[in-house]
Amino acid sequence: MPFIYECRACEASSPEQWERREDAEDELVEHRRAAHGGLAPTAGDDVRRVHAAARGSGIVPDGWPWAVVILLLLMLANCWGR
Repeated sequence: MPFIYECRACEASSPEQWERREDAEDELVEHRRAAHGGLAPTAGDDVRRVHAAARGSGIVPDGWPWAVVILLLLMLANCWGR
């Protein structure tokens, strides 16, 4: 399962998933240098394991607008079939 980096202080997260935990930890260190002067933020940050679909790499498109579009298409298909 992939890993992501999350910073609770500035609400930043990995732009991509990492297959290896070490790669996500490298991103954690780089973010600390760039945004927090190399220090750990007081609100905390961590590397955690996520499900592959949690960051949008699944089959279903992300976001509620797509769910509304799919629902409308299903309703239209139901009406058309009658």
